[in-house]
Amino acid sequence: MQAKAPSMNFFKRTFLAATAGTAWLLAAPPPTFAAGFDARPVTIETRGGNVASITVTNPGDRKIYLQNSVHEWRQDPSGRDVLSESAAAIISPPGMWIQPGATYNLRIQLPPASDRELAFRVILQQLPDKSEIQAGRIVFAVTQSLPAFAEPAQPTPALLRARLIDPRHLLISNEGGRRARLADIKADGQMVGPGLVGYALAHSSVRVALGAPVRAGKVEIDTDQGRRTVELR
Repeated sequence: MQAKAPSMNFFKRTFLAATAGTAWLLAAPPPTFAAGFDARPVTIETRGGNVASITVTNPGDRKIYLQNSVHEWRQDPSGRDVLSESAAAIISPPGMWIQPGATYNLRIQLPPASDRELAFRVILQQLPDKSEIQAGRIVFAVTQSLPAFAEPAQPTPALLRARLIDPRHLLISNEGGRRARLADIKADGQMVGPGLVGYALAHSSVRVALGAPVRAGKVEIDTDQGRRTVELR
């Protein structure tokens, strides 16, 4: 008989009730942290409505349950990411058990893109085992959010512009038909935005927080399409 999937509502009710009492926290067994899982690839790309595959591995010594969903990903005029449920994208299965050391292949189908790339986020959420909650352990759900893109047949490259909102924030706009992955921002030779700072989606803008103040001038940005020099407006 197939094991029953954990109930997220049960998790929420039990966790809130348990953590409401200090005495329970003092008497409870040591917290249990979910072991997590590995998902590859970390970025999904499809074209023409083709089906893509995500390989998920459970490296732990206990079976885990994953709840899977796909969300449309856009950026509002202020540059903030917005996710919404997608009726056009399909992920299968929407939920699954993975035994210890086992690997499972998820299938995802994104709608075909026309003249601009479409962006999505694949959310894989590990739900805690109900038996661990009933035993009085504090458990935390582990979630991975993977970027996924439906590419047009001939996407136009990213074209970046940048506006200084204030000395520590940029609004980076992409006037092209393909996203740009942004990292390692420099101003006057100084690193002001180390590491991955975000994505500028096609025909969208992203708000980027900087680690050091920037004045008027130019910034250099590493992208997945090469190093770009962008003048601040």
